[in-house]
Amino acid sequence: AMLSIGLLASSLLWFRSERLREAATGQAARAEAVARFLSDDLLGALSPGGAAFEREPSMRDVLEQASAQVAERFPDDPATRGGVHAALGQAWRTLGDRERSIAHLRDAERYYAQAFGARDALTLATRYALVRTLAYANTPGHIAEAGTLLDATDAAAGPRLREDGDLALEAAYARGVFHFQQLQVAPALEAYRRADQLQRRLRPDDAMMAVAIRGDLADGTLRQGDTKGAIAQLRAILADPLFDARRVGEGRMASHRIMLARALRGLGEYDEALPLAEAAAATTERILGPDDYSTLIQLSTVASIHDYAGRCEQALPIARVVLERMARRYGEERQGTLIETGNLGFKEYDCGDRALGIEYLRQAEGGLRRLYGEDNVAAHSFRYALARSLADEGRYREALQTVDGLNITALTAGDATPGWEHRLR
Repeated sequence: AMLSIGLLASSLLWFRSERLREAATGQAARAEAVARFLSDDLLGALSPGGAAFEREPSMRDVLEQASAQVAERFPDDPATRGGVHAALGQAWRTLGDRERSIAHLRDAERYYAQAFGARDALTLATRYALVRTLAYANTPGHIAEAGTLLDATDAAAGPRLREDGDLALEAAYARGVFHFQQLQVAPALEAYRRADQLQRRLRPDDAMMAVAIRGDLADGTLRQGDTKGAIAQLRAILADPLFDARRVGEGRMASHRIMLARALRGLGEYDEALPLAEAAAATTERILGPDDYSTLIQLSTVASIHDYAGRCEQALPIARVVLERMARRYGEERQGTLIETGNLGFKEYDCGDRALGIEYLRQAEGGLRRLYGEDNVAAHSFRYALARSLADEGRYREALQTVDGLNITALTAGDATPGWEHRLR
């Protein structure tokens, strides 16, 4: 129940901040009506004695109740309906249901355009929120749609993107997410640095946006090979009182601890990295469940630390569980599933069935290139591993053909462990 109320409260706070501009232009009554619907009507219906109460409600129960009532509650008011759909889209994304989030954000954008116009700042900000959610969904179709929508929204925003305003912040944040979800590190960092400057100036107390941007800046720094710089950024995030877990959530801080564990792993600090990773994965599993994408990615990091430390017997069973759950929940062609296929390939080759390990590496490398492009960072990582494994097996001609075309920048983005130029040569 506390998780449900906390997630809804964060969505309400986001919604109310977005509505301040409406209130300033005579829309205070509409903003208050929506806030009343989300807080009083909705939570009242789900509280003991309320019309929709049957048990202690989960966050999903709360959002299901809200999603079913929007059209009936505000049939002739597109601006208000847009506001409710925007808040629900944010809440579903926070809960990890990106498809529902996308559906609500599409509705929000459509109703805002109807009420205020397609080039209104609120309409465009909602489109940028939709871009971020599409990018997080991270299928080839979603990525393609996100790129088209991002370019079109930037064109509609025009010179406002060069101003130091809220719309420029939303645009930079969305572009950073779009590139980073494809592991296009250099353009992502350029966008995130712009977003970080604007966030500090315009919304210094927006902890949720700040922690997301600074976390991705640290991740990008790590992927560019500056491991010590990334560690310093992550320690600063974890020590900043703005990012107290009671404010930004335990799950968010767990994601930064797992990133710190990855950085420490890259420096060979396995004894410090492992408990950080295990604690982060346990926290995320408790909050989001054992099959959630974030839980599985963090468990994969735990397996990788064992693998780097030479503990095959611990690494291999965890990696097998991660791939099985990822494929079942998200499908075999999801980028994350293909990455975990390759990760298991590493461990099978080193610790288990060598022929199966090579096959997993081949599946991952080929699938990522085919579905996500020749420049996909993870595809380069697995292609290098495949070439190394083929050479170990004496298949030198095939290994040389495989290694042709690899580049150091992509390899470093996939694995920030220093020394890629030497290893590739």
